[in-house]
Amino acid sequence: MLAIILKELHCYCNSTKYRRIQFLIICALTLLLFAATVEFYADSRTGKPIDVGKQTYTFFIIALFIVQFWVPRHAVEAWHMEGIQRFYQAHPQGYGQNGALLALTPLTNWKILVGKLSAIVVWALWSIWLIIPLLALSNYIGGLTGTQLVRCVAVLLVSCIFYAFIGVSFALWYSPIRAKSISYGLILLTTFLPLVPVSPFKAIPLFAVTSPLCSILSILNADTMHLWMWNIGLFCVLSVLLFLILLRWMRF
Repeated sequence: MLAIILKELHCYCNSTKYRRIQFLIICALTLLLFAATVEFYADSRTGKPIDVGKQTYTFFIIALFIVQFWVPRHAVEAWHMEGIQRFYQAHPQGYGQNGALLALTPLTNWKILVGKLSAIVVWALWSIWLIIPLLALSNYIGGLTGTQLVRCVAVLLVSCIFYAFIGVSFALWYSPIRAKSISYGLILLTTFLPLVPVSPFKAIPLFAVTSPLCSILSILNADTMHLWMWNIGLFCVLSVLLFLILLRWMRF
């Protein structure tokens, strides 16, 4: 399993596309943090009661959450890259070269699945790890506490894992383009629909639990409902269920 993780990470590091995307993400977040700090500081100089640090990092964490929408696309591409047997046709396709090599190894299905998912999540979290120096600036300009930052990172971690499961799940059943479309449709629906101020989405708290963005906003607003804990628990349960389903349908 460790060999699969190292192989996947080696492929990502040698891919110009993935390195370029990661570099652009870090540059965009750095520019966003600088611009938000300057803008909110300028507003505070005009006499508006603005907490520059809190407003800046609230905006920054929300932008950081949007970055992880790359995970389902990455999961679909990583899975189809192997040419592993798929089910989106009447007769499943044969293995690609990498898939054939995996089929010949003594690795069990769960080790292959965990290895690929772990590599996807580690690569996604590497982008978050690289912007830790930007988060550390919160101690100088004010803003979020260490506890709030840790909770936000926990929500991002669990949602990355769940989004990776969603991408792999649809990759088993559909072609790459369709799998990406369905994955993004489901994720965008569960993320932003609870924010619509209409019934029943506003009246039923269950809809808000399915949205990591609502959980992050509750952390930033110091909400006492502990919505982030319910979100993490729900995504952990759903990830376990998807893991068992994927093991049932994988064919090596």
